[in-house]
Amino acid sequence: MCKNKKDKNLVPFGKYEGQPLEVLLADKSYCAWMAGQASIREQYPYLYSLVLNDPENDIKTPNHNRMQAEYLTEDTMLKLFYLVNPEIFSHEKKYYVRNLNDYFTDKMSIVKNVFESVSSRISEIKIMADEVASISENWNMRGKKSFTIPVSPFKKYTDGRKQEEYLFSSPASLIVSNPEELYRNTVRDFDLFHAFFEESRLYLAESQFKQISPCKISFEKKFNDVTIEIKHHEEINPKFSSRVEKFFGRALYRYSVGNNEQLNYPDFLLAEWRYANPKKTSELYYVELKPSIGDDYHTVLNQISNRREQNKMYIKQKASQNVRYILVIGVYDGTGVSFENVKSIFKSEEIDVVLEKDIENVKLPKIESDFRISHSELPALIEIFNILDSMKKTIRSTDECFADKNNRASGF
Repeated sequence: MCKNKKDKNLVPFGKYEGQPLEVLLADKSYCAWMAGQASIREQYPYLYSLVLNDPENDIKTPNHNRMQAEYLTEDTMLKLFYLVNPEIFSHEKKYYVRNLNDYFTDKMSIVKNVFESVSSRISEIKIMADEVASISENWNMRGKKSFTIPVSPFKKYTDGRKQEEYLFSSPASLIVSNPEELYRNTVRDFDLFHAFFEESRLYLAESQFKQISPCKISFEKKFNDVTIEIKHHEEINPKFSSRVEKFFGRALYRYSVGNNEQLNYPDFLLAEWRYANPKKTSELYYVELKPSIGDDYHTVLNQISNRREQNKMYIKQKASQNVRYILVIGVYDGTGVSFENVKSIFKSEEIDVVLEKDIENVKLPKIESDFRISHSELPALIEIFNILDSMKKTIRSTDECFADKNNRASGF
């Protein structure tokens, strides 16, 4: 028998009785046999815990296997996530609606400026068209006539001019500067500007979004008990037609524009047109399961720290992922340090500690698996379309005016 059974640095029984614990831990098969003995677990809990938590041993007890099986259920996983990072559950439909509405609110001043500029330009073109029609009836009698109209908001001159000047003195002038052609070009650009919002609206109405995507789970992957990937922050990424993409160019894809290039860019193209999604789109959780730990918690801490270094070396992780390490404990039976202090020690090493019973007691908020976003839920987008539709009415009215002129000119 061991001469000093109170010396916890020596094996108190069995074939290694009286020898240093390191000798016992080196015998993997003997350690595996010990882990299955209920009497040893009850009589020598400190030794039992030491064997289980030895980083050189990979012993799975029935209780450990039960805990691992729990993570086959999405409900348990989501409860765990809610405990360590409840923020990911805040990105429900209201979150997207709020952020999208802020995005369109930011574009409101641009839309209003385009509306005012296009309205003014069309009004001046109509006046010019009426007077040119009168002049063209008798060029010799009327003489020369010049007009100035506002520059289109979709165009910018390098000299910074705000007005365009047109001179009409002969029939040839109409070939170079036809008022109706100027009007049609302005309308064409406005239609492309309008199409951006229309295609955005259709994308939101027809796409299905998820608050949280189904989790990807793997067991005993490389060095980890359970590896779970959870995707949230559903990306809002509308696909635009090629004509809209070409019209918005760099602004749509948020390429940087240099100071010299800004001289050639209309003001509306200097804005950020691509909706900014959150940078973190998923989280990767490495979960270590321990049916129980006690005052030997530092051994588990070292074990997880070592696995973290191994993961960095051998597992390629996405730049967009937020990686978290979690220790799930069935029971904490330490006496030398309180459980709250143990949690703080692990937290200082960026490891979350969670008790199994706390996971069971979590009440999850409502999770929306599939939802669409109607433009009617976005007050800013409604206002934008009210402005754009008002411009459309002006365009329809102007189309009729030009149609009447053409009919009279043709003798109808």
